[in-house]
Parts: sequence; structure tokens; C-alpha cells
Amino acid sequence: MVCADDETAAEPWRQALAAEGLTVQAGAAVLPDACVLHICNGLAGQLGRLRDLHALAPGAPLLVVCRGLRELDQVLALEMGADDVVDSTLSAPVVAARLRALWRRGSAAASEPSELHFGALRLLLRERRVLLGETGVPLSEGEFEVLWLLACHAGQAVSRRDILRRVRGLDDHPLDRSIDSRVYRIRAKLGDGGRGAQRIRTVRNHGYAFSPLGW
Repeated sequence: MVCADDETAAEPWRQALAAEGLTVQAGAAVLPDACVLHICNGLAGQLGRLRDLHALAPGAPLLVVCRGLRELDQVLALEMGADDVVDSTLSAPVVAARLRALWRRGSAAASEPSELHFGALRLLLRERRVLLGETGVPLSEGEFEVLWLLACHAGQAVSRRDILRRVRGLDDHPLDRSIDSRVYRIRAKLGDGGRGAQRIRTVRNHGYAFSPLGW
């Protein structure tokens, strides 16, 4: 399904994707296998629509196509649930190949667990919820993604670069401390650290490791 803030500009995109062998629709007459949000007039005004598309088909990849793509647009779109963000100057064959890559990733992810349990700590992937005992832990979407990634690799060190690539689709930058800030907030919300040993441990000059014990 291709949605747009400018239908005239989006129509050639629909035709070009159809020429690549994809069945393209403008509305949600049938639950889509992927959603494409085509934006010509800036991402900021389309964030609500981005949330709506994510809710409409939560299991389908969501691709944002943006004219004059800026780094901030990429960050905002990925933080709001997009699976990929591309500039509208990319050709239809490239975009179709990206969609197929997202489908392949989704098939691989289908074998991943939907829940993780560590003592009193429970992570529920589909609901994007975290429970500590019977109490819900109010994590943001970005915080949940970081915690889920670390928990999926419990007992292993995960590098900052890998975390940044997985949860934001970006390469590491020496001045980007967003992952460190998220881990700090996750620890605070889980009551991790303080005077005791941290169960989400900092691995110096590398990243973080989640302990499966002590929860």
C-alpha cells in the first residue's frame, strides 16, 4: 500500500513499483504486506499518519520515501516505527529490492521468541511491554528496542555500533550518546544499579551486556 501527502507525485511511484512486479494499492482495501508513505512536504506533518500506518498493519514493513531527505527525517521516521527511510530520488528497482529485503528480514525474525523471561522480568514483544513482577515498566519505544536487543543476547556483550544500527538504522558516531542515554533511563526504570551490581553492565570501550541472572 502506497500512501502520500501529494497523490499526483505518488502516482508515478505506484506505477513504477507495479512495473517491478509488486501489487500496489492506494488504500487499505486488503491488509497490506508492506506500507510505503510517500512524503513531498516534510515529515513533521506526517508523523501522525506514520503512527496510524504502523497500527494498521503492525506486522508489515513500513517504508518512508521522502523528498529532500535530511538526517533528522531519518531519525524521526525510524524512531516512530519506520523500518527503512529512502530518498525519493532512488529508482523503483532499488526501492522494490529494499522492500523484498525487509520481507526477508521479517521472515527471519518470525523465528524469534515473542516473550523473554528472566526471573521476575518479562519482556513481551508484540505488546511492547515490560513487566517486573506484576508491575508494568513504562519504557519508550526506543528504550524497549534497546532492552529487547540486549536481552536477546543475554550474557553477551553487544557493541554500541550494533545497537545503533539495529534500533536506528544508523552507523556509529563518536559524539552520538543516544544509546548511552537510553541505557541509563532503562536502568533507572528497572531499578538496576544503585549500590548493587548492575544487571545491564557497561563493557568498557565496547557496549553493554545484559545479565540473565538476578532479576
